[in-house]
Amino acid sequence: MPSGTRFIILAAPRTGSNLLCTLLNSHPEVLCHHELFNPDGIFYALDYRDGSLHFGSEGERDRAPFEFLQRVWENTEGASCVGFKMTRGQNDTVMRDLIEDSGVLKVVLYRKNRLKTFVSELIARQTDQWEVYAGDELVTDTPKIRVDVESLKAHCELNERFYEDIQHSLQTKQQPFIEMVYENIFSRSEHIRLLEFLGLEAAQVRLAQSSIKQSSNDLRTLIENFQELELALEGSEYLEELYDCEN
Repeated sequence: MPSGTRFIILAAPRTGSNLLCTLLNSHPEVLCHHELFNPDGIFYALDYRDGSLHFGSEGERDRAPFEFLQRVWENTEGASCVGFKMTRGQNDTVMRDLIEDSGVLKVVLYRKNRLKTFVSELIARQTDQWEVYAGDELVTDTPKIRVDVESLKAHCELNERFYEDIQHSLQTKQQPFIEMVYENIFSRSEHIRLLEFLGLEAAQVRLAQSSIKQSSNDLRTLIENFQELELALEGSEYLEELYDCEN
Protein backbone atom coordinates (compact mmCIF):
# COMPACT_ATOMS: atom_id res chain seq x y z
CA MET A 1 0.00 0.00 0.00
CA PRO A 2 1.36 3.45 -0.90
CA SER A 3 2.52 5.68 1.94
CA GLY A 4 0.57 8.82 2.78
CA THR A 5 -2.83 9.63 4.20
CA ARG A 6 -5.98 8.02 2.83
CA PHE A 7 -9.47 9.31 3.61
CA ILE A 8 -13.11 8.85 2.72
CA ILE A 9 -15.97 11.36 2.96
CA LEU A 10 -19.24 9.68 3.99
CA ALA A 11 -22.43 11.64 3.41
CA ALA A 12 -26.07 11.48 2.42
CA PRO A 13 -26.84 13.07 -0.97
CA ARG A 14 -27.26 16.86 -1.07
CA THR A 15 -25.39 17.58 2.15
CA GLY A 16 -22.52 19.59 0.66
CA SER A 17 -20.12 16.78 -0.18
CA ASN A 18 -19.23 18.16 -3.64
CA LEU A 19 -18.41 21.47 -1.98
CA LEU A 20 -16.27 19.75 0.65
CA CYS A 21 -14.41 17.85 -2.07
CA THR A 22 -13.50 21.06 -3.90
CA LEU A 23 -12.47 22.76 -0.67
CA LEU A 24 -10.14 19.90 0.23
CA ASN A 25 -8.81 19.61 -3.30
CA SER A 26 -7.69 23.24 -3.12
CA HIS A 27 -5.05 22.21 -0.56
CA PRO A 28 -1.70 21.68 -2.32
CA GLU A 29 -1.15 18.30 -0.62
CA VAL A 30 -4.61 16.85 -1.30
CA LEU A 31 -6.07 14.89 -4.19
CA CYS A 32 -9.78 14.60 -3.46
CA HIS A 33 -11.95 12.80 -5.97
CA HIS A 34 -15.72 12.98 -5.97
CA GLU A 35 -17.98 9.91 -6.34
CA LEU A 36 -15.75 7.20 -7.73
CA PHE A 37 -18.38 4.56 -6.97
CA ASN A 38 -21.43 6.36 -8.31
CA PRO A 39 -23.53 3.85 -10.32
CA ASP A 40 -23.88 6.43 -13.11
CA GLY A 41 -20.21 7.22 -13.55
CA ILE A 42 -16.70 7.66 -12.14
CA PHE A 43 -16.26 11.24 -10.99
CA TYR A 44 -12.62 12.18 -10.56
CA ALA A 45 -11.26 15.32 -8.92
CA LEU A 46 -12.08 18.35 -11.06
CA ASP A 47 -8.48 18.77 -12.23
CA TYR A 48 -8.51 15.28 -13.71
CA ARG A 49 -11.80 15.15 -15.60
CA ASP A 50 -9.92 15.67 -18.83
CA GLY A 51 -9.07 11.97 -19.06
CA SER A 52 -5.56 12.33 -17.65
CA LEU A 53 -6.48 9.90 -14.87
CA HIS A 54 -8.12 6.58 -15.63
CA PHE A 55 -8.56 3.86 -13.00
CA GLY A 56 -10.73 1.68 -15.24
CA SER A 57 -14.14 1.61 -16.85
CA GLU A 58 -17.39 1.46 -14.87
CA GLY A 59 -17.64 -2.21 -15.78
CA GLU A 60 -14.12 -2.93 -14.55
CA ARG A 61 -14.82 -1.02 -11.36
CA ASP A 62 -18.01 -2.95 -10.68
CA ARG A 63 -16.47 -6.35 -11.48
CA ALA A 64 -13.37 -5.82 -9.35
CA PRO A 65 -14.04 -2.89 -6.98
CA PHE A 66 -11.11 -3.53 -4.66
CA GLU A 67 -8.62 -3.66 -7.53
CA PHE A 68 -10.11 -0.37 -8.70
CA LEU A 69 -9.74 1.01 -5.18
CA GLN A 70 -6.11 -0.05 -5.08
CA ARG A 71 -5.47 2.02 -8.23
CA VAL A 72 -7.13 5.00 -6.53
CA TRP A 73 -4.69 4.83 -3.62
CA GLU A 74 -1.68 4.23 -5.87
CA ASN A 75 -2.31 7.20 -8.18
CA THR A 76 -1.46 10.06 -5.84
CA GLU A 77 -0.31 12.53 -8.52
CA GLY A 78 2.25 13.81 -6.01
CA ALA A 79 -0.26 14.44 -3.21
CA SER A 80 0.44 13.24 0.32
CA CYS A 81 -3.28 12.90 1.11
CA VAL A 82 -5.70 11.08 -1.22
CA GLY A 83 -9.41 10.47 -0.79
CA PHE A 84 -12.88 10.55 -2.29
CA LYS A 85 -16.49 10.61 -1.24
CA MET A 86 -19.23 8.01 -1.05
CA THR A 87 -22.90 8.73 -0.51
CA ARG A 88 -25.76 6.59 0.67
CA GLY A 89 -26.50 3.69 -1.66
CA GLN A 90 -23.10 3.48 -3.37
CA ASN A 91 -21.42 0.04 -3.27
CA ASP A 92 -22.19 -1.00 0.28
CA THR A 93 -19.45 -3.67 0.25
CA VAL A 94 -16.72 -1.15 -0.50
CA MET A 95 -18.16 1.38 1.94
CA ARG A 96 -18.30 -1.21 4.71
CA ASP A 97 -14.71 -2.25 4.06
CA LEU A 98 -13.51 1.36 4.16
CA ILE A 99 -15.41 2.07 7.36
CA GLU A 100 -13.69 -0.90 9.01
CA ASP A 101 -10.21 -0.05 7.66
CA SER A 102 -8.31 1.82 10.38
CA GLY A 103 -5.80 2.94 7.75
CA VAL A 104 -8.46 5.12 6.14
CA LEU A 105 -9.54 8.30 7.93
CA LYS A 106 -13.25 8.98 7.88
CA VAL A 107 -14.96 12.37 7.42
CA VAL A 108 -18.69 12.15 8.17
CA LEU A 109 -20.63 15.08 6.71
CA TYR A 110 -24.15 16.01 7.82
CA ARG A 111 -26.62 18.73 6.95
CA LYS A 112 -28.69 19.91 9.90
CA ASN A 113 -31.58 21.14 7.79
CA ARG A 114 -33.32 17.97 6.67
CA LEU A 115 -35.97 19.82 4.70
CA LYS A 116 -33.37 21.56 2.55
CA THR A 117 -31.60 18.26 2.02
CA PHE A 118 -34.84 16.71 0.79
CA VAL A 119 -35.83 19.66 -1.40
CA SER A 120 -32.34 19.84 -2.89
CA GLU A 121 -32.50 16.17 -3.83
CA LEU A 122 -35.94 16.60 -5.43
CA ILE A 123 -34.64 19.53 -7.50
CA ALA A 124 -31.50 17.63 -8.53
CA ARG A 125 -33.59 14.67 -9.67
CA GLN A 126 -35.93 16.95 -11.60
CA THR A 127 -33.14 18.88 -13.34
CA ASP A 128 -30.60 16.02 -13.44
CA GLN A 129 -28.06 18.54 -12.19
CA TRP A 130 -26.09 17.28 -9.18
CA GLU A 131 -23.02 19.52 -9.33
CA VAL A 132 -22.23 22.91 -10.88
CA TYR A 133 -18.81 24.54 -11.26
CA ALA A 134 -19.57 27.39 -13.69
CA GLY A 135 -22.34 29.97 -13.51
CA ASP A 136 -23.43 29.44 -17.11
CA GLU A 137 -24.08 25.74 -16.39
CA LEU A 138 -26.64 26.43 -13.66
CA VAL A 139 -30.26 25.54 -14.46
CA THR A 140 -32.24 28.68 -13.62
CA ASP A 141 -35.76 27.92 -14.86
CA THR A 142 -36.59 25.13 -12.41
CA PRO A 143 -40.32 25.12 -11.56
CA LYS A 144 -41.29 25.02 -7.90
CA ILE A 145 -41.68 21.56 -6.42
CA ARG A 146 -44.39 20.01 -4.30
CA VAL A 147 -43.34 18.44 -1.02
CA ASP A 148 -45.25 15.44 0.26
CA VAL A 149 -45.00 15.22 4.06
CA GLU A 150 -44.88 11.42 4.21
CA SER A 151 -42.16 11.30 1.54
CA LEU A 152 -40.22 13.92 3.49
CA LYS A 153 -40.41 11.91 6.69
CA ALA A 154 -39.42 8.68 4.93
CA HIS A 155 -36.41 10.44 3.39
CA CYS A 156 -35.33 11.80 6.77
CA GLU A 157 -35.66 8.38 8.39
CA LEU A 158 -33.58 6.83 5.60
CA ASN A 159 -30.79 9.34 6.15
CA GLU A 160 -30.97 8.95 9.92
CA ARG A 161 -30.54 5.19 9.63
CA PHE A 162 -27.62 5.70 7.25
CA TYR A 163 -25.79 7.94 9.71
CA GLU A 164 -26.69 5.86 12.74
CA ASP A 165 -25.26 2.77 11.07
CA ILE A 166 -22.04 4.59 10.14
CA GLN A 167 -21.63 6.05 13.60
CA HIS A 168 -22.28 2.71 15.29
CA SER A 169 -19.74 0.95 13.07
CA LEU A 170 -17.09 3.63 13.55
CA GLN A 171 -17.49 3.67 17.31
CA THR A 172 -17.67 -0.11 17.64
CA LYS A 173 -14.52 -0.59 15.57
CA GLN A 174 -12.86 2.44 17.22
CA GLN A 175 -12.14 3.99 13.86
CA PRO A 176 -10.54 7.42 13.34
CA PHE A 177 -13.24 9.84 12.19
CA ILE A 178 -14.33 13.44 12.33
CA GLU A 179 -17.85 14.84 12.01
CA MET A 180 -18.65 18.02 10.10
CA VAL A 181 -21.88 19.85 9.32
CA TYR A 182 -22.73 21.61 6.09
CA GLU A 183 -23.88 24.71 7.93
CA ASN A 184 -20.31 25.30 9.18
CA ILE A 185 -18.53 24.25 6.00
CA PHE A 186 -17.02 27.71 5.35
CA SER A 187 -15.80 28.18 8.91
CA ARG A 188 -12.06 28.79 9.05
CA SER A 189 -11.84 27.02 12.42
CA GLU A 190 -13.58 23.99 10.92
CA HIS A 191 -11.12 23.97 8.02
CA ILE A 192 -8.23 23.98 10.46
CA ARG A 193 -9.81 21.20 12.51
CA LEU A 194 -10.33 19.08 9.38
CA LEU A 195 -6.85 19.65 7.99
CA GLU A 196 -5.23 18.84 11.31
CA PHE A 197 -7.27 15.64 11.48
CA LEU A 198 -5.87 14.71 8.06
CA GLY A 199 -2.34 15.55 9.22
CA LEU A 200 -2.01 18.51 6.85
CA GLU A 201 -0.60 22.01 7.08
CA ALA A 202 -3.46 24.22 8.23
CA ALA A 203 -2.15 27.52 9.55
CA GLN A 204 -0.81 28.88 6.25
CA VAL A 205 -3.39 27.37 3.88
CA ARG A 206 -6.74 28.85 2.90
CA LEU A 207 -9.21 26.43 1.33
CA ALA A 208 -11.12 27.70 -1.69
CA GLN A 209 -14.40 26.45 -3.16
CA SER A 210 -14.99 25.63 -6.81
CA SER A 211 -18.63 24.56 -6.73
CA ILE A 212 -21.61 26.88 -7.14
CA LYS A 213 -24.69 26.85 -4.92
CA GLN A 214 -27.62 25.51 -6.90
CA SER A 215 -30.72 26.70 -5.04
CA SER A 216 -32.05 29.46 -2.84
CA ASN A 217 -31.69 29.46 0.94
CA ASP A 218 -35.34 30.46 1.28
CA LEU A 219 -37.64 27.45 0.83
CA ARG A 220 -40.56 29.78 0.05
CA THR A 221 -39.01 30.33 -3.37
CA LEU A 222 -38.63 26.60 -4.04
CA ILE A 223 -41.74 24.90 -2.64
CA GLU A 224 -45.04 25.22 -4.50
CA ASN A 225 -47.20 24.10 -1.57
CA PHE A 226 -45.33 26.08 1.09
CA GLN A 227 -48.42 27.23 3.02
CA GLU A 228 -49.94 23.75 2.90
CA LEU A 229 -46.67 22.33 4.20
CA GLU A 230 -46.57 25.00 6.91
CA LEU A 231 -49.89 23.77 8.27
CA ALA A 232 -48.97 20.10 7.94
CA LEU A 233 -45.71 20.59 9.87
CA GLU A 234 -47.17 22.80 12.60
CA GLY A 235 -46.04 21.57 16.01
CA SER A 236 -43.38 19.30 14.53
CA GLU A 237 -39.58 19.48 14.75
CA TYR A 238 -39.45 20.26 11.02
CA LEU A 239 -41.20 23.64 11.19
CA GLU A 240 -38.13 25.61 12.26
CA GLU A 241 -36.19 24.12 9.36
CA LEU A 242 -38.90 25.29 6.95
CA TYR A 243 -38.30 28.93 7.98
CA ASP A 244 -34.50 28.75 8.01
CA CYS A 245 -33.18 31.19 5.39
CA GLU A 246 -29.48 30.63 6.05
CA ASN A 247 -27.07 28.08 4.54
